[in-house]
Amino acid sequence: MLLIYNANIYTVDYQKPWANAMVFEDDSIVAVGDYKEIKNNFKINSSINLNGKTVLPGFFDAHAHVWKIGDLLTNNLDLRGVTSILEIQHKLKLFAKKNPNLKWIRARGFNDAIMEEGKLPTKQDIDVVISDKPVFLQRTCAHIATLNSKALEICNINKNTTVPFGGRVDMDDIGNPNGILRETALGLALKYFHKTTEEEYEKIILAACNEFVKCGVTSVSDPAVMPDLLEVYKKMDKQGKLPIRIHAFSIIIPDGDDNPHPIPQKYESDKLLINTVKFFSDGGLSGQTAALSKTYKNSNKKGILRLNKKVFFNAALASQNKGFQIATHAIGDAAIDFVLDVYEKLYRHNSDAPKHRIEHLGLPTKFQLQRIKKIGVHIVTQPIFIKEFGKNFRDSLKDVYLDFCYPFKSMLDHNINVSFSTDAPVVKDLRPLSCIEAAITREDENGFTISSNEKVSLEQAIYCYTMGSALASNVAHQQGSLTKGKKADFVVLSKNIFESKIRDVNIDQVWINAKRIV
Repeated sequence: MLLIYNANIYTVDYQKPWANAMVFEDDSIVAVGDYKEIKNNFKINSSINLNGKTVLPGFFDAHAHVWKIGDLLTNNLDLRGVTSILEIQHKLKLFAKKNPNLKWIRARGFNDAIMEEGKLPTKQDIDVVISDKPVFLQRTCAHIATLNSKALEICNINKNTTVPFGGRVDMDDIGNPNGILRETALGLALKYFHKTTEEEYEKIILAACNEFVKCGVTSVSDPAVMPDLLEVYKKMDKQGKLPIRIHAFSIIIPDGDDNPHPIPQKYESDKLLINTVKFFSDGGLSGQTAALSKTYKNSNKKGILRLNKKVFFNAALASQNKGFQIATHAIGDAAIDFVLDVYEKLYRHNSDAPKHRIEHLGLPTKFQLQRIKKIGVHIVTQPIFIKEFGKNFRDSLKDVYLDFCYPFKSMLDHNINVSFSTDAPVVKDLRPLSCIEAAITREDENGFTISSNEKVSLEQAIYCYTMGSALASNVAHQQGSLTKGKKADFVVLSKNIFESKIRDVNIDQVWINAKRIV
């Protein structure tokens, strides 16, 4: 048995919130409590003195796109933080020159709200620097993309193209596509991409997992997994190659296609869990495609509903009948109503079905929170959006929405289970400590406070990033708190987070299954 002692352990277990020692056997916690009592009652083989450092359960990012993070670290140009179209052009030119063998030039991460021009780039902006190869330039939210003329030609996108339900192709002044695709229309281009090989997937998954580990994340939900990636995850798991715990959500309805993918087989091992399927009901708030009941600020638009309700219900019911949990992206209040209508109907078919999830829940009404509480839906949301997209929200939302934007405190006050996550690489900062700080301060990068009444406490934020995520993922019997019988996944902090500024705290050690990996 291994003992850690002289530690400041915050267990996130309300029955025993604090301890100074833990003992492990194999991969699990045997006891948590007082050092002297544990030492006298267990046969200890080895021990580690943590010299008073603070210990928390391993963080569980319940919504982050693992392979897309890895893709930005390997094959895709990262444009997060660019401040002008000129900078995009410069980066694209350099990237294409360094990667002459790429058949497609792909880039992701620009945010027009922080760019000098304050607008989306068009095909002409890309054609100036790359015209001989197809270019796919994706906004940071991943719900909008710009293609150059070569890509439009290859994808057969023109003024006569049939646009899929829930999508939009923007046109120029003379009625031709200007290169900008929105929501499900992205599927018109995605199907022409190079098919990622197993070896490439493995490389990008491991690159992403390495980044998570540095941040203290021991478990993560990948919420948009296509069938080929799902098979790679299973193969890596069987070969013992997954360094952290992965909860993989199978996409059922792909962009640009109303024909559902087959429902996968459920799968569970120590490192991989497949028991949830994913749907998208609307777009992103920062790009004004989230579906609202009222118009955006200084606009006549209300966003985009991406799903046909009948198609959604039938696919969700078939998944529920096979024992799957449903996770649905819904940000705007119109989309939230849409999803709750379907969820309530699903539960009328089977009240004992797994409690489903709503991903994001950016602009719920108070009545919608009551509906959510009544049927027990889990909410997986992203405080880091407040920090990184605050300017987008302030520029796009009328006060009626801005004053109740991502209302974390109200969710908790309604006794709803809330899970925190990042949705990376939609955001650049995937550190749980940054996300926790954003939930507490609700300050954006320009120092503005958004919906100040929705601040939460440090204890609440830690709970949402650990136990809340475990509950939302149906693994609270194994993860989420430092409790006897659960997996020995924990982090050791450089400073006491309860006595220091969060931004001064770093991750010193990361443990998974009672083994130190950092």
